[in-house]
Amino acid sequence: MTISRKSSFAWGLCRRRLFAVIAWIAISTSPVAAQQAPSAARASKTQVVLLGTGNPFPDPDRSGPATAIVVNGSAYLVDFGAGVVRRAKAAMFDKGISALEPTNLKIAFVTHLHSDHTAGYPDLIFTPWVMGRKFALEVYGPSGLRAMTDHILAAWHEDIEERISTETWQSPEYRETFKVNVHEVKPGVIYKDANVTVTAFPTKHAFPETYGYRFDTADRSIVISGDTAPTQATIDACHGCDVLIHEVQTLDSLAKRRDFQAYAAKYHTNSTQLAELASKAKPHLLIIHHASMVLRPALRPQASSPEQVLQEVLSGYAGEVVVGRDLDVY
Repeated sequence: MTISRKSSFAWGLCRRRLFAVIAWIAISTSPVAAQQAPSAARASKTQVVLLGTGNPFPDPDRSGPATAIVVNGSAYLVDFGAGVVRRAKAAMFDKGISALEPTNLKIAFVTHLHSDHTAGYPDLIFTPWVMGRKFALEVYGPSGLRAMTDHILAAWHEDIEERISTETWQSPEYRETFKVNVHEVKPGVIYKDANVTVTAFPTKHAFPETYGYRFDTADRSIVISGDTAPTQATIDACHGCDVLIHEVQTLDSLAKRRDFQAYAAKYHTNSTQLAELASKAKPHLLIIHHASMVLRPALRPQASSPEQVLQEVLSGYAGEVVVGRDLDVY
């Protein structure tokens, strides 16, 4: 069964607890049961908003990786893939999450500097600025982030100067609010305010320095893996957390991409490994994102379906799982 954006049910499957084979049989035998709109598991002041769940493939149904943690009306972004600002506006307009009005976006974290996770960075810097953001952007991430930021600002120098000189309706702070305060981080607590404590932990990806992040709020603990091979650090960071958001490569898709297998084995997590990791980390909810899948099979025959992703993970994991889609809210 193909799940499209027009489905009346979301393909974020199984908001109720799913238990391995029994749950998969129930899903596969009932088209209605196979798709269930996600909703918050409990009343919470902390929301997880999936702004983009895609990967480098230009999938029209999934924007580049970006997640928002929204706490008491403040938003904290993790990664800024292609489409991040427009997805934030959609979450504000369609979901009523005012914290994701683009001019409110002021704090972001990046897991690593691959282009699919950072292609939306210029958009995040400049679009909210042009629309009236009142503060500089604060961005946290690995070594190299400062150089990336400096080069983006240099590339748009002419645009910046032209706008400042001609857009006379803008606030007196317009010359300051395009700026970015960059914080290159190391493992440990890297950010804290009245809403959240953010802890960085090392992951294993292609760059020498990559991070996952744990967010602790008054009512929830949320861990985001970024791109990574399975690591003990991710298990330790979760340790029974409320939500674990993790990437996955299906065995189905890897079998169709022999050229990618060696790279994936070093730097990504396959479905068998994710099931094992989640069984040890014991999150209350596992959200799968950045998966090797498409909603429309004709777009990329090598990719898996959401059902295949879920089936593979559930074959070795008995916890609660959803396959995330853009603009899901948990």
